[in-house]
Amino acid sequence: MAEQKQAIEVKNLKRHLEVIARTGKMTLGFRQSYLSILHRRSKLVILANNVPPTLEREITIACKMTGTPYLKVDVPGTELGYMVGKPFSAVVISVLDPGSSNILEEISPSEEEAY
Repeated sequence: MAEQKQAIEVKNLKRHLEVIARTGKMTLGFRQSYLSILHRRSKLVILANNVPPTLEREITIACKMTGTPYLKVDVPGTELGYMVGKPFSAVVISVLDPGSSNILEEISPSEEEAY
C-alpha cells in the first residue's frame, strides 16, 4: 500500500513540475540553486535521491539558515530533469515562482508534521 502511495506522490510531483515549468520560474543545478537560496529568492528546493552527500549537506544547511523548505524526492536526477522538460539531469531544482501550481500548499502541511 505504501508503494502505491509513493507512486501517486511521484505522479503529483511530475504534474506540479510541468505546471511550474510552463507558468512559473525555476533554476536547475547546484550553483544557481544555492545562490537563489542565499539571496532568499527561492520558495522551495527539490533534491533528487542521487545528489552527492556534500552538495546535499550544503543545500540543507543553506535552506535551514534562510528558512526555505526543501524536499528530497525518491526520483533520480535524470528523471527529475525529464519531469521539468529538459534533456539533461538535474539533481537540485530551486522553485523561484510556483506559477499556477499549488505545490507550496501541499508541501507546507508535511513540513509542520515533521516538527
